[in-house]
Amino acid sequence: MTFSIVDIFRHTPYNKIMLFDTTHILYLIISSFLTIGGLCACYFLIKKEAHKLIVLKISAVSTVVIHYSSLWVDFFTTGNAQVQSSMLLPIYPCNICMWLLLISAFCKRRNNLAFRILTEFTFWAGTVCGMIGIVLNENYANTPTLLDYDILKGLLSHSTMVFGAVYLLVSGMVKIRVFNAISAICGLLFFLLDGAIINGLYAIFALEPVNSMYLLEPPFPDMPWLQNYLMGIVAVLLIFAIGVLYEFLTLPKEKRWYYKLKEKQTERKV
Repeated sequence: MTFSIVDIFRHTPYNKIMLFDTTHILYLIISSFLTIGGLCACYFLIKKEAHKLIVLKISAVSTVVIHYSSLWVDFFTTGNAQVQSSMLLPIYPCNICMWLLLISAFCKRRNNLAFRILTEFTFWAGTVCGMIGIVLNENYANTPTLLDYDILKGLLSHSTMVFGAVYLLVSGMVKIRVFNAISAICGLLFFLLDGAIINGLYAIFALEPVNSMYLLEPPFPDMPWLQNYLMGIVAVLLIFAIGVLYEFLTLPKEKRWYYKLKEKQTERKV
């Protein structure tokens, strides 16, 4: 049995609400144009590492500030500010990616394995999660207007996060390699740990389940086979395949993953 993207929409709540209306499509087009244009401009104009870090920091800080900006807007317009659960806890993948991007931007120790894993996972997860957050934004689907600041800031924060995540690659801080798959595994395990902790806290304090990291229910209830575990395995395999193909097309034989693996095995035997 096969499913297309149309089938997914038909089997989710999104078929009952407005997505891809004129406003949403215009936002997608403008956001894509600005993101791609900005990344191209940075690639050709910004060469110094210090300047690259400034761009990354601006993107990361902007994402966090925009995410929380609705609190200030609500307070100064109504006198009250309601704090959403995702502002207090990293409940969803995008919440974690936002903070990982900020850590990547301000991390001082940049020449070690931990930083490599951090930035590689941030690139892949931040890009994919951010794009999903723009294209399939549930808040916009429920309230299809950009006149509501909560909706607008949700889209904007995802856009700035996508810019920052992709800039990790554009700036050369991340390179597409087979090792990216290892970084993805580490990051996805962190997702699972985070989800288990948050779901556990909600259970301990007798709060309504929040389904953190989609550990309690699949993201599409009518498609129970589409579990987060399955999506994670598919994602790792895709990243591995992309890394293999990229290394084959761009790197000499002695720098490819399998050659380096053979070298390490030889060293261990010696």
